[in-house]
Order: sequence, then structure tokens, then C-alpha cells
Amino acid sequence: MSTDRCLISPAIEGCFEGGFPVRPGGAIDLLGIFFIFLGTCGLLIQLNSFWVYRRLRKLERDGVEGEATVRRSEPAGGQVRLHFQVCLPDAEPVAEFEEVMLEPVGSPGDVVPVIYDPEKPTRARTGARKDIDYRGERLTVFLMGYGGLTLFVAGIVMVALSRPFF
Repeated sequence: MSTDRCLISPAIEGCFEGGFPVRPGGAIDLLGIFFIFLGTCGLLIQLNSFWVYRRLRKLERDGVEGEATVRRSEPAGGQVRLHFQVCLPDAEPVAEFEEVMLEPVGSPGDVVPVIYDPEKPTRARTGARKDIDYRGERLTVFLMGYGGLTLFVAGIVMVALSRPFF
């Protein structure tokens, strides 16, 4: 079979690429499906990190520093889940949030520094503005996003090349 015909459609019976026959259901097709799966997983992980990244970045830029009272704590698989109540100015409705920590920042009734979103005070984080570090999330967003997208596109191309075009 001529090589010109193989360039038009590598899925034609008898065409070889790198010594391997290319056909639907073959190794390249299965590897492409695996890449699509890995790429999709990477993009889903990136999506979660992107939400955390945006929330932390917004808190750093627009957050209001204030105080919160520790309401209660409960164990969470080797960690501690603390529930806080944000002390809002002007007797606004109560805003509560929770954080999972390795070690508690206080016991119930203690007042701790907090930074919260003035538009939605339930989006808060203990500590001060200088304590917010979203560089780790930004790295995850870029690595998983671009890596996942690359694997996804490579998988689509591999599957498309293993199928006949006509």
C-alpha cells in the first residue's frame, strides 16, 4: 500500500506508523482513551483548586479583618473541624464558617482574628491578610489545568487518528 494513502487516512488496513498498525480498538486507540480519562481527572482537580484559588485571592484583595468566636470543635479524621461565628459590625445577621485544621487555634468561646468577605461573611478564614497564601493553589491550577488539557487533547487526537476518515 502506498505511503500517500496512509497519510490521508492512517486507519486504512495495512498502514503502519512507527512499526505498529493503526486501527480502531488498537493500542493507540486505547492509549488515547486513557489520556482522555487522565486529562478529564486533571481538569476536575484543577476546577476545585481554581475555586479555592479565587476565594483566597478575593479574601486577600477585598477581605475585611475582624474577629470570630470559636463556637464548637469536633474531630475530623485526625484533624479538628472548628466552627466559628464572625463578629460583624452594626448587629448584622450572624455569619458562621468552619475550617479543618491539624491543631485548633482556640477552644470554644475564644476570640480569634479572621478575615472575611464583606459581601458574603460566611466566606472567611482565620488569621490576618498577610497569612493568606494562595501560591500553592495557583501552581495546582496551572499544572493540572494545562497538563489535563494537554492530555485530553492528545487523547482526542490519538483516538481520531486511529479512526477512518472516510
